[in-house]
Amino acid sequence: MTFAIRATNNMIGTTAPLLARYDLLFSNYLVGLLASLVTAVNLTSILFINARLPGSTRRLLFIISNALIIILLPMYSLANSLSIWLVSILTGFAYGVIMPNIMTSASIIGDQTTAERLLVLYTLALSTSLVVGPLFETYLLTRFGYRYVFLLFIPLAILSLALSFRVRFPPDPREPRIRIDSGRILRNKGLISAMLANSTYSIPFIVFTAFIAIYAQSIYHVSRYLAYFSFVPFFLTSFLTRLYLTIYIPRSLFRPMAISIVLTVIGITLLYASPNYAIFIASMAILGIPHGSTYPLSTLMISRGTSIEERNTANSYFSAFQGILGIVVPALFGVSADLIGIRLSMALLLVPVITVAIIFTRFYLNSGLEPFKPGIPSSH
Repeated sequence: MTFAIRATNNMIGTTAPLLARYDLLFSNYLVGLLASLVTAVNLTSILFINARLPGSTRRLLFIISNALIIILLPMYSLANSLSIWLVSILTGFAYGVIMPNIMTSASIIGDQTTAERLLVLYTLALSTSLVVGPLFETYLLTRFGYRYVFLLFIPLAILSLALSFRVRFPPDPREPRIRIDSGRILRNKGLISAMLANSTYSIPFIVFTAFIAIYAQSIYHVSRYLAYFSFVPFFLTSFLTRLYLTIYIPRSLFRPMAISIVLTVIGITLLYASPNYAIFIASMAILGIPHGSTYPLSTLMISRGTSIEERNTANSYFSAFQGILGIVVPALFGVSADLIGIRLSMALLLVPVITVAIIFTRFYLNSGLEPFKPGIPSSH
């Protein structure tokens, strides 16, 4: 079920901007604004609807949201320049309900060991879907246009709906929740380190999701299926990196994080300077490595810098911060692409990446979170 849901979710997130740009003739600014709107609705759904509902209501809404995706897919294929905004809003709402509950379901089955194994399988299913899904869509785009792709993912959405009735939801707590000092958590060095670390990569990745296939068509004048194929090497190296980190958890987090930042800078530089499509694809393969490593390393920073009681709140703030970036970045990049061109705008991504990387390095090395010794939890 995780595979089917994430493959469909990723298809919508990467194909709707292409539909808007090339079928509906949106400007880059409107494409970015559309992506920002979806993230804003998604974040609102997670924070103010899903997080506040009792388990029985969330289960019903979860099933309804999966059914809604089946309805929305043909609506994308029929969308015009007005209706795509409504369809995108509903999509953001539906996945704001679906995605958190899938992860929660994986973490409550069986004992602690079983639950952790299922979480590993969950993350691997997510990564696998991000490789197989783009491969499948690349093939589809050799034969069909963007509108038909949405229709051909309906079977996966139907499978998700059928399986949604079997998803388990945790019982509602009978005891009142323990109050957590939010201010103290927001000042937590592990959380701040994680936000800074993940921002070095999430900022360009947010742009890639909406604009990288547009970039390939605009700069290299390749066909739509070759433009979309750029996601395949990207997610493949990301998958292999996460698989490696699943097997080998680093003691020191700064060294792999520094490598990830360097690879991000190299990848974006190569992306900007690449004279042809082949080197562009190589740059996407390089950029997939920090995509696979940065998020797991960031979550380890939170885990090592917070207590068990603080961790859920810290993770919530971390996710909310990434959501805010997802709202701001696409719209700003779209404006920049219309004003100075998409290629130069891609190069300008180096500015926030390097700036945040410098701030992260100075903060993290002075945080006391390094070095990590096995068996001794950090008290910071």
